[in-house]
Amino acid sequence: MKRVELVYEGLKHLYEGTGITTNKVAEELELSRANVSSDLNQLVAQGMARKESGKPVLYHPVVKMSELEQFMLKNPSLKMIVNQAQAAILYPPNGLNMLFYGETGVGKSMFVSYIYDYAKTVKRKSEEYPFIRFNCADYANNPQLLMGQLFGVTKNAYTGAEEERIGLIEKADGGILFLDEIHRLPPEGQEMLFTFIDYGTYNRLGESAKERRATVQLIAATTEAPNSALLQTFQRRIPMVLKIPSLAERTLEERAWLVSLFLQAEANRLNEPIKITQNSLRALISYHCPSNIGQLKSDVQLCCAKAYADFLLNGQQDIRIHSPELMPHILNGLYQEPDKRIIWQKMRTTVGRYVLFQPDKELDKDGPSDQNNIYKLLNEKTDEVKSGKLSYEELVKIVEENYQSLYQTEQDGRSIKNLKAVFSEPLYETCIQTIQLAEQLLKRKLNEKIQASLAIHLLNTYDRIRRGDHLTIHPDNLEIETNYPEYVMIAKECLLYLNCSLDINIPDEEAVFLAMFFIYNSDENPEKSKQVQVIVLAHGASTATSMTTFVNRLLNVEQGAWGINMDLEESPSAMLKRLKQLLIESKTTADLLFLVDMGSLNNIGHEIEKELGNRCATIGLVSTSHVLEATRKAVLGIPLEEVYQSTLQVNEYAVPIESSVCHSAWDDKKESVILTFCITGEGTAITMKNILKNKLTIDPKELKIIPVTLLHNESAANYLLAMQKKYTILCIVSSLPIKTSITQFQLYDLFQPEALSQIQEIVDIDSTYRNIGQTLKEELSEVDSNEIVADVKNLLPILEKKLQRQFHKRTIFGAIFHVCCLVDGLKKGCRGNDFPDQQLYEEKYAWEHLVIREVLQGIEEKYHVVVSDDEISYMVSLFITYPQAALS
Repeated sequence: MKRVELVYEGLKHLYEGTGITTNKVAEELELSRANVSSDLNQLVAQGMARKESGKPVLYHPVVKMSELEQFMLKNPSLKMIVNQAQAAILYPPNGLNMLFYGETGVGKSMFVSYIYDYAKTVKRKSEEYPFIRFNCADYANNPQLLMGQLFGVTKNAYTGAEEERIGLIEKADGGILFLDEIHRLPPEGQEMLFTFIDYGTYNRLGESAKERRATVQLIAATTEAPNSALLQTFQRRIPMVLKIPSLAERTLEERAWLVSLFLQAEANRLNEPIKITQNSLRALISYHCPSNIGQLKSDVQLCCAKAYADFLLNGQQDIRIHSPELMPHILNGLYQEPDKRIIWQKMRTTVGRYVLFQPDKELDKDGPSDQNNIYKLLNEKTDEVKSGKLSYEELVKIVEENYQSLYQTEQDGRSIKNLKAVFSEPLYETCIQTIQLAEQLLKRKLNEKIQASLAIHLLNTYDRIRRGDHLTIHPDNLEIETNYPEYVMIAKECLLYLNCSLDINIPDEEAVFLAMFFIYNSDENPEKSKQVQVIVLAHGASTATSMTTFVNRLLNVEQGAWGINMDLEESPSAMLKRLKQLLIESKTTADLLFLVDMGSLNNIGHEIEKELGNRCATIGLVSTSHVLEATRKAVLGIPLEEVYQSTLQVNEYAVPIESSVCHSAWDDKKESVILTFCITGEGTAITMKNILKNKLTIDPKELKIIPVTLLHNESAANYLLAMQKKYTILCIVSSLPIKTSITQFQLYDLFQPEALSQIQEIVDIDSTYRNIGQTLKEELSEVDSNEIVADVKNLLPILEKKLQRQFHKRTIFGAIFHVCCLVDGLKKGCRGNDFPDQQLYEEKYAWEHLVIREVLQGIEEKYHVVVSDDEISYMVSLFITYPQAALS
């Protein structure tokens, strides 16, 4: 290989999206800097590299790759989605239909355009490969016209149809039809569309005799959850459903790339260089942008438009964007977390304090802009400003008004201002004043979660007083007044202010409920997590103590982790007795994390929890790395759930053992519920239920939201145990934290989009699990889908117990689909696939193979099939390789 070729390969190897210096290439290849510099300049001359001027000079390899691949390089969080989209394009014979969903403005349309470019490249097509884009929302109020747009219209099909008109499907024949906002397609349209998907045939509107054919790959997009927005029969015909993450879920580097892309597009559109200060870039990369990429793009364009106005009016040599001229909501980005402050350095050529974007038509891949006319408008209005007919401020206002309709800026989800929708204006202001008074008397701030819960509590208290309802006396009234007198006094001051402001009479007994909010916000919070005690149990004369001694010395703590050695002849019952005595003597009330080495110790946590009452969790196959991670987190006072989860992720060999802080597989024989808890009086639980009903997409036939009012926290545990016997509790929402291992949200979270998305995901996963039988109905031809799904579901708890593993959701879904399709295939006479190195794999996991073979016997007998050793190995790999269940 010639030296210049070696330098080119080195440049590609080092390249991570930002320029590479000569020194870095020379050091990597151990060549002289002079030779490398000469070769790099030769590569630039040959078009194999690009030089970026500045100090130091940076080089970029010119690699021929598709735009979609370049897009993936700049957007690593979308790598999986890109790979799936590529697979869908390449799937024979004509590709798979795809559905993209995500919040408004996440870039679904932009992503689809990259997919189309990729499809043209790999299929080596151009003009004969059409791409038709259609927004279903444009005709949502007129289903007849919408159907005509899609399928075409015959003459006189309806009043006004005076001539034949071809539809979008016909125009897209041989290519791609992109249907945006597909949830606006009426049910009859979805039915006609899935008939076309099934058979490749369709009729124009008003046509019945003639059957038309077309080959079209369908790509659809929606802002709604597919399960709720589309017919299930239609959704089943779209095998590739991909979620585009929101801008907040993307990395800072990706957001920096988007800002760079949009600025470059504006420079290209104006054919003028754009200079932007580094502070302005920092702000654009960091500011709160709730309407996603759509808003980001519009904000960048608005910045450019205002700078362009200055350029026209002041005769500047170039367009310059400075931070003082940014809109306030963008400027706030300068005050975000410090880890955001240097991303801009990786973006573009820096000229002094500016980052430069030169016009380059070759790089304009953003497509036509809806705002092209704004620059034309600015050119027209410039003369009016110069003649005095229009002030500069009026010009700026015109620019801003052109962008206001592009997106609706949401309120900051992390502000109590979101509660304005719940309150009348006077009551809202009184709540704010009451919170401020409490903070003044407490001499500290109340956190936002407590503020939100307190405000809802005040609202419900006010309503109950106005209705004349009797207020409940807190059952721990005397205990709270005795233990927290200062908080009760402050609460009484707040009640006095409320009574005067609202002209009502809240009795003093209510002060105890109010004081609870102050207690939960203090260092004396009775729910504050106890420090976790890590206990290592291992066979051998010094195995456990060796690990704990090393870790404690490394962390410089005296008793961070306890090590208990177990002789090989010692029985588990003897070890349990010895451990129990140790815990009793130590008088510890801490939560306990047991790290054990063998199966005989896996149930230790259950027994200790049952006999002594400490909350316990257990992880098997312990190593020193696990002890180090668990102890490090425990001494910081991190709760048991987080210590457990962090320790479990140290490596793939850790085995979670079922405990009180873990959930077993779903039980779809029980009805699913979400519980809304209030432990500070009546009313708030119902308010939370109503908020959830309004904000979530829920099928009331599948899920209930049950409001629960409890008057002291200790009763919550018993109540939950009783409810778990009757229901599958998906999660709880509480006004204040309660002790439970069930997934828990607080009232404050109901005003956070990310928390609501998490709750919606929990609901959607539960619904999917319950309806797997229906989902597989079209796929299974030899067995009854509902019956075999039920059979496999019944096997999973048995496998969990025998394998001593807690299955993750993905493992559960994967197992159900795999076994059902396997049995159906065997009934059809399919042989199945060979497992690589099956014999060696079976020897390595002999016990797991025996367990799965034993559990599957019932399936084999019932359905008259024989599962091969290779398929057993595939199942073993599924249960071992897939992640295990997380703590809730």
